[in-house]
Amino acid sequence: MSDGHTNGANENPRAVIYLLGHSALDRLAYRRLFSTELHLEVALDSDFTPTAIWMAMRNKPDLAVVDADTAHAPVLDAIQMITRLSSTIRVLLVSATNESAHVETWCYCPLHGYVTKDGGVEELRSAIEAVLAGRDYFKAEIRATLDRGRARSNGRTKLSRRESELLPLLARGLTLRAAAVELAVSYKTADSYRTSMHRKLGVHDRVELARYAIRKRIIEP
Repeated sequence: MSDGHTNGANENPRAVIYLLGHSALDRLAYRRLFSTELHLEVALDSDFTPTAIWMAMRNKPDLAVVDADTAHAPVLDAIQMITRLSSTIRVLLVSATNESAHVETWCYCPLHGYVTKDGGVEELRSAIEAVLAGRDYFKAEIRATLDRGRARSNGRTKLSRRESELLPLLARGLTLRAAAVELAVSYKTADSYRTSMHRKLGVHDRVELARYAIRKRIIEP
């Protein structure tokens, strides 16, 4: 974390800032906040749809400010897409929660900063200054929670060989029955593989499984 307060976000007056959020009204409110309180211009904003992100990233933003309270799959996919499209972009998350259980869900997301909304304008200013200057910005408790989440994820039991074989089949759209035939096992056995795989990966349905497989480059988009 950067603890110091520098001379303001105006250190980077030409930084191209890209704002992502679910709601157009929320994005408009952030635009006004940036302009009136931080004296920064938000050059681009969009929701989390791939097409919108692709268009915005053509402008080569320096900083992505992500307004998201929970690590839902579309948000995680959006951040992964942004960092794949640019090796230099910095990502700052603005979230409503600092509860450990929620913070941990961001543990594998490529973030350079994390601020909570109750931190106020001054914390947001400090975070932007630090991240644009090439430093990370995490409060000590947030960093500790993210590290703990990574440690727990690394400690999960790996997929079995059969679960690993089932994953790409389901992620590509095969029905469980068709996948069972492909693996030469019964439907009931395939169902037990799927249940165990979902538990280990922390996914709940086929859509989340497909997104996981794409993020991990197990299948092509």
